[in-house]
Amino acid sequence: MHFVTAERQRLLSTLERVGADAPTLCSGWDAQELLRHLVLREIHPQDQILSKIPVKAADSARDRMAEIDGMSFDELVEVFRTGRQTFSPLKIRPVDQAVNTLEYVIHHEDVRRAQNPPLGRVLTSDEQKAIFGQLRLMAQLLLLTAPVTVVLRSPEFGDITALATKRHKTTVTVIGEPLELALFAFGRDADVQFMGDPGDIDRLKTSDRSI
Repeated sequence: MHFVTAERQRLLSTLERVGADAPTLCSGWDAQELLRHLVLREIHPQDQILSKIPVKAADSARDRMAEIDGMSFDELVEVFRTGRQTFSPLKIRPVDQAVNTLEYVIHHEDVRRAQNPPLGRVLTSDEQKAIFGQLRLMAQLLLLTAPVTVVLRSPEFGDITALATKRHKTTVTVIGEPLELALFAFGRDADVQFMGDPGDIDRLKTSDRSI
């Protein structure tokens, strides 16, 4: 089973385990709100856009949004488990990997790390490699507002350099496992170390990396 598929299943299992009212690291969202986000994003992405258009043709999108808003946690679980549309591009593995690998990983950690005590886990080297590969594709976008050039360094898999532009005069290296590097790039607290000028490190730490 490919990592993105396994992580989707594990994320859903963790959501079921903690229950609807469990906290997450996503501000203002409990587990049910996070699951609702996943359903809308993956299964009805067009409805989020169409429902905001004040025309009669968008009524069906608004109806589906209202239906999802009214679903119980168990109903959302079932929709997320089985609800991918027949011709969804997410059924094409490379698309699924590109769109969902980091989405699932980050939100899974949003749930796991918000519990008391946090739900720890150990990823295999191959799983860390899969995360690092997707992070390499997205790092430039994720760190777009960073005040310095950022090097994401995995001792096992190498470096990813983001934002090496003329306006970035200095560099900060962030060192950790791929999962932790991804969490850092997405604006979460992460188990990483920093190498560079202390002032540059502080500026990077306090910059807005939320996504």
